[in-house]
Amino acid sequence: MPIPKYGDKYDAPALFSPEEAVDAHGGALPEMPKAVILGFEDELFEAVDERATESVNYVRDQTVQLLSEEVGFIGDFGIGPTVTAIVAENAIAAGAEVVCVLCGCAGLQTDVPLSDAILPTRAIRDDGISQHYLPPEKAVASTPTVTDHLESALSDAGIGTHRGPTWSMGAMYRETEPEIEHYANEGVLSLGMAEAALLAVAEYRGVDAGVVHQIGDYLTADDWVPNSDERSPLPSMLDPTVEGLRTYVS
Repeated sequence: MPIPKYGDKYDAPALFSPEEAVDAHGGALPEMPKAVILGFEDELFEAVDERATESVNYVRDQTVQLLSEEVGFIGDFGIGPTVTAIVAENAIAAGAEVVCVLCGCAGLQTDVPLSDAILPTRAIRDDGISQHYLPPEKAVASTPTVTDHLESALSDAGIGTHRGPTWSMGAMYRETEPEIEHYANEGVLSLGMAEAALLAVAEYRGVDAGVVHQIGDYLTADDWVPNSDERSPLPSMLDPTVEGLRTYVS
């Protein structure tokens, strides 16, 4: 049976909202910057710590780090579609108008250099979370004008960019050879875990969204090429991502 198991749920009201959940636990949602970046990697956290001007407590033990008046960062909350969807929901409930993931990915096209950024235009929904927000047949996509601003800022910073689809699935040890070959042949650029969930939440809540990927390893039908010995260029993409989002919401 497809997900969700229970029929057509998409027009049914949820039992409780992010605002009610926060209130029930004695918390309070702070006023969010208009744009919020979500990230997962330690090296990105270090770059954020160096740039952030202030940290605001965010839903119990989470914080929003302010990178400019218009842009904040939320990280160190784990990884995967479930927690990403929850964090995005809370940020949107607090007033975020744009949500963006800046993170590593697996590269499916070996001619895309590690130093370049991938800007996913849509996500192939091979996850479970996005199916609870939107019907399985509905495509989820980044907001084109957000991607335009991100691409412009990254290019101005000397970072090469590539637009195209990403494949979203969270079963890391079930990335099979036939799947990898199929999606690579279809021109899919990257594989991530949480992108479809983020884009589905944004679509459902009526806000804009973007994704910036940096390749952490390459997948082909014949080989897995980890880049664990390479210094990640992900931190170098932080400032351009902030600038792209800042100009977009301004």
